[in-house]
Amino acid sequence: MSFFASLSPARAGDLDLSDAERAWIAAHPVASVGVVADNDPYSFYRNGNILGWTVDVIDRIGTMTGLDFRPRMGSWSEIYRQFQDGGLDAIADISLTPGRSQFITFTEPYHLRRTVLYENVDHPLAKPVTIEEMRGKRIGIIRDIYYADSLRKLGIEPVEYATYRDLMAAVAFGWVDAVLAAEMTGNFFVRENGFTNVANVGVAPLTAVALEDFRLGVLTEDGDSDRKMLAGILDKAVNALSQETLDAITTRWLSYRTERSMSTGPLRLLPEEQAFIEEAPPLKIGFMSDYEPFSYLDNGQGKGFAEDITQYIASATGLVFEPVYDNWPNLLQRFRDGELDLVTNISYTPERAEYTLFSNLYHRIPTAVFMRSGAGPYRNLTDLQDRSIGIPRDIYYADTVRSRFTDVHEYDSQAALMQALADGEVDVALTALSNGNAIIRQLGLINIQIGGEFLMDGVEREDLRYGISPRYPYLLSIIDHALESIPLSRWEEMERRWLGPPIAGMERSHDLLDQDERRYLANKGPLRVCVDPEAPPYTTLDRTGSFDGAVAELLDLLAEHGDFRRQIETHPLDDDKGSDAMGCDVLPFVARENMQNSRFDLATPYLDVALAVASPLQAPFIDSMRDLAGQKVGVVPSHVPRELLANRYPDVELVEIDSERQGLRDVAAGRLDAILGPLDSIAYLIAGMDMNDVKISGRIPERIEITIATTPDEPQLGRIFDKLIVNLDPAAVESILGRQKLAPFKRTVDYRLLFAILAAGIVVLVLFLYWVRKLRSLNRALNNANSLLHQASITDTLTRLYNRGHFIAHAEMAFEECRRAEIRFTLAMIDVDHFKPINDRKGHIFGDQCLVHLAAILREHFQRQGDLVARYGGEEFIAQTTGGEPEGIHAFLDALRMKVSASPSTDDPTVERLTISVGFHSAIPRDEESLEDFIREADDRLYEAKRSGRDRVIGNGC
Repeated sequence: MSFFASLSPARAGDLDLSDAERAWIAAHPVASVGVVADNDPYSFYRNGNILGWTVDVIDRIGTMTGLDFRPRMGSWSEIYRQFQDGGLDAIADISLTPGRSQFITFTEPYHLRRTVLYENVDHPLAKPVTIEEMRGKRIGIIRDIYYADSLRKLGIEPVEYATYRDLMAAVAFGWVDAVLAAEMTGNFFVRENGFTNVANVGVAPLTAVALEDFRLGVLTEDGDSDRKMLAGILDKAVNALSQETLDAITTRWLSYRTERSMSTGPLRLLPEEQAFIEEAPPLKIGFMSDYEPFSYLDNGQGKGFAEDITQYIASATGLVFEPVYDNWPNLLQRFRDGELDLVTNISYTPERAEYTLFSNLYHRIPTAVFMRSGAGPYRNLTDLQDRSIGIPRDIYYADTVRSRFTDVHEYDSQAALMQALADGEVDVALTALSNGNAIIRQLGLINIQIGGEFLMDGVEREDLRYGISPRYPYLLSIIDHALESIPLSRWEEMERRWLGPPIAGMERSHDLLDQDERRYLANKGPLRVCVDPEAPPYTTLDRTGSFDGAVAELLDLLAEHGDFRRQIETHPLDDDKGSDAMGCDVLPFVARENMQNSRFDLATPYLDVALAVASPLQAPFIDSMRDLAGQKVGVVPSHVPRELLANRYPDVELVEIDSERQGLRDVAAGRLDAILGPLDSIAYLIAGMDMNDVKISGRIPERIEITIATTPDEPQLGRIFDKLIVNLDPAAVESILGRQKLAPFKRTVDYRLLFAILAAGIVVLVLFLYWVRKLRSLNRALNNANSLLHQASITDTLTRLYNRGHFIAHAEMAFEECRRAEIRFTLAMIDVDHFKPINDRKGHIFGDQCLVHLAAILREHFQRQGDLVARYGGEEFIAQTTGGEPEGIHAFLDALRMKVSASPSTDDPTVERLTISVGFHSAIPRDEESLEDFIREADDRLYEAKRSGRDRVIGNGC
């Protein structure tokens, strides 16, 4: 349920017109209605059509009543005057006032529009927002809005803008500190214009700003039976509008984007297009590696808005994509050279059209002018005339900018461009607003501000499209059809995830559930939650038989936010057969694709799960299910989109199995050729079952979306869970899943084995003492050999530091001891900066000498009790230290960094100054934490240190 549903009045139900009313409609089938122009997304004129939320509501009322409404559009003053003069039968979106009620008959409200505050996320308001806080800020409003004078009386001097587009741009570009705007209109313009740095922070503490009630109005005239009849019919129709209808209309217009095709229903492909998909090889697709939030790499994994759209297209069509990540100049060149079959996030230009087939656009972004703080205002292009300007290399407006300005510099990456601005290499940087803001946050560039939007003849807002090689004309039409088929709800989910929440954002600062919802949960008692425990790492049973896994942690989080109790029942489930008969209130882990025809209510998906194939070790790797034609492939029906797969790959024999665990055993025994299931589940099971004769042989383009299903008999429960899911922090969900994925790899100390080894050691010791006199010389030689052998087994052959295996074994014991004794444990990841160029320039022999040199420094530095250092792999090292005070940890590691920097590696006549980046995590281990958690946290900080410029120490926990 959308937030706006809570603002709408209760609905009376189906429309019940009298015979007299139906007869009147038959005699008067046409009715004119006035709507306001340029009131996006409620009512506006575009491409020869009158469109918008209000127009859809009127059309729905027309369908219900049989009236043929003819909208008349104009400014509010124009249509209101025409209505008063009797030139219109009705007027839409009018609010009831005592003065108007003297001559207008109003329907019940069909919408209550509230006014909220919007802020710039990089310069947020102090919370909670008070009138005193607002008095000291620049607050933007729409010109001549009804509450303008009330703001001035409160000491708030507003800044007025003529259009909503300019108003929302003002807060996006920092011209004002916040703006007041009608909620749905503000949300629409934020998303329509790509202002991803603007957030809805809720209702302002102003009594003068009231809810606006939207109604239909008909003139009241004594003795005019026609108008009285029309007013009565419209009031009945408004009361009969279902909340589901209004929610669907709201979703449609919050998801609407100019120039982007609206959903036209399920994907339908021509036979020629389907034949292309069946015969096409894996297609190489280019993604920019530094274009957050549209595409970027995070710990080697591709993420972003364009990545999600591509995954949808692959899943919907069966196309197989091989992603290639690089900077934009390299991607564009490789695309032109034919190395890539298509690229994402490309903008149309006539020059590119000579070698590119362009898809329909999927997003537009404003280009912003970024300047160093204190550089002065940016008003228009003349302010750039004598300044040096940085732009991304091969950006679509490069030629236009160079034709106007003389001092233009191009940069291969977005990060290099913004760093150059921060360092003073250029005076101004031009780049996409969302990406520039993301780079500023990533690199911590505190001396950069937004000057404004870059507007210039010949430079449109950046249009993001797929660029397809002319070799594949059918690929273009397939992608366009797939884009058009994306449901509005799916667009909404993807945009909320990557471009900021359009509705739910205002709810995060206060209680998620209202009093009625909390009262409902309290009266409901424990919710009966039914789960299938055979889907690790999502659902599992621990050693005591209790429900565990990522979904268990997720339910804990939802229960904390929703304050509900639950009763867990674990047994196999069939998503659409019998689950409701078992009396389940909640199914927390179901594939949305398998529940479309069920009676259950489905919440917004919270996981997008990749599917993979596991097969015998000797089997070939696969690119698609088509490679398994003629083979027996095991599937758990509730874990894959079985119907879709059966229709799409009729030559593959899908065999129903009870669990992926059993399926892997069947593959190992030769009873199945392969199994198909969630990638994380298969990887988890292969590791946990120690199966050396089965491998993951490939991923398939189809995916499943995991959602929560609730009993259809209690729709309020479904709305509650949808609200809770929408407000989940995606980072928290990823953290939970990441932690559960590591479960098979966690080591524990087996004390029984330890005592057995100890006992055996005592026996050996007794025998040794008995024979010591006779075999002294032999045993001495044997001990020396064993010592050398043991030392070799735990030592890295190049650096003579401990190796990774010995470090992990030793660190796990130290970690457990620190947990028991509540002692601080610190783990550091250390990496040599720019090591590959050293190898490339000066050879691997010198590179090895550098590592030996660094190892000597590390060995000398980590000499305290509780210290241990090892080579982790390549040019990466790992170290632990125990105890100490928080403030001393960073200083200790930074002293190492400076020591390395001050001691160059030499091999006459070659001299190389080395630097290192260090990431660390330091804390007293908690019961639920493991050594792997500390390694992952330290590795994340190392990655952050690399991104921040290298030669630095970054950590958390101190």
